[in-house]
Amino acid sequence: MLLNARRRRIASVLALVAALGALPACGQNLGKSNFARTTVAAEAGPGGEVPSGDINDPAVTPAVLRTVDPCPLVSKEALSSLGTPEDPIPGSTSFGACRAKVTDAGGKKLTVGVDIGASTYTSSQGVTVTAVEGLPQVERKAKDGKSCDVGIMTLRKPERGVNFSVTYDGGDPCAAARSVAAKAVKSLHSSPAKFPSSAGTLTAVDPCTVADAAVLGEVVPHGATSPTTFHSCDWTPGSNPRISIGFRPGLAPQERDGTKKVEIAGVTAYQKVGSGSDAECKLEWAHKPWVVDDDVEIVSVIYKNYDEKKDEAASCGKAVKIAESVISKLPKP
Repeated sequence: MLLNARRRRIASVLALVAALGALPACGQNLGKSNFARTTVAAEAGPGGEVPSGDINDPAVTPAVLRTVDPCPLVSKEALSSLGTPEDPIPGSTSFGACRAKVTDAGGKKLTVGVDIGASTYTSSQGVTVTAVEGLPQVERKAKDGKSCDVGIMTLRKPERGVNFSVTYDGGDPCAAARSVAAKAVKSLHSSPAKFPSSAGTLTAVDPCTVADAAVLGEVVPHGATSPTTFHSCDWTPGSNPRISIGFRPGLAPQERDGTKKVEIAGVTAYQKVGSGSDAECKLEWAHKPWVVDDDVEIVSVIYKNYDEKKDEAASCGKAVKIAESVISKLPKP
């Protein structure tokens, strides 16, 4: 039932554009909004009192969730109570993303998206925090009432989890998102569908552990580590210099759009410097074929330092040093 790469990407982009157009402040990162940060009171809900400490649910650890296939969480069966669903479309830039369209009984259209590893910030105005099966549930509705995010928090520091985004011009998007999220949590607590466990796959790899600590210490001294999703990680987030390492699906990188081919530790990679005047270099390479069409699993290493002037040799030299250590530690396909 897989679409070819071109049709899948067009459909995925249209769904994402619709969601973003209706809700510019809501998306994968619930912390990015135009609202001022404020303290949010937690409310008891059907799931009981909201846990205030660390989340220690073994069913939803980052290690488990990075192996979960998101599309069954928005499958036809999962969305059947909302109307007539279409087949879900896997995200073209994230292992943890999938989206589907639904037509309700009155002919109105819904778009339902899931993002595993998304931010689920609670410290924003207009957020309702309840609980579902012992996990914090973070809900925020768009001002126009047409879109809603419901995030299930599975990690406290940083706040990450499974986010459901619904756009619904003809009904209550939050009710729809809560319904889908509730089914998803039950699935996550029982037997969620997993990605194929193929040799060398990156879906099970923790990106925060794939670079050599000594090399990182040389490039980003005294750096702190923070997962940005369950498949990407930053060192020294919010300061300079910064290293980002991530895994995603997509078409194999090529020598185009300002990129150039380089050889790193026996791997063909593609290098691109930032478009601004600051130091920035991005390296990407194909690790192995992915399960969807002609996609591959892609590794990216990015070096940024806005305190340094643009210098391709210097910034890309540091990125290459990190990439060499990553290549040596990745599982072999």
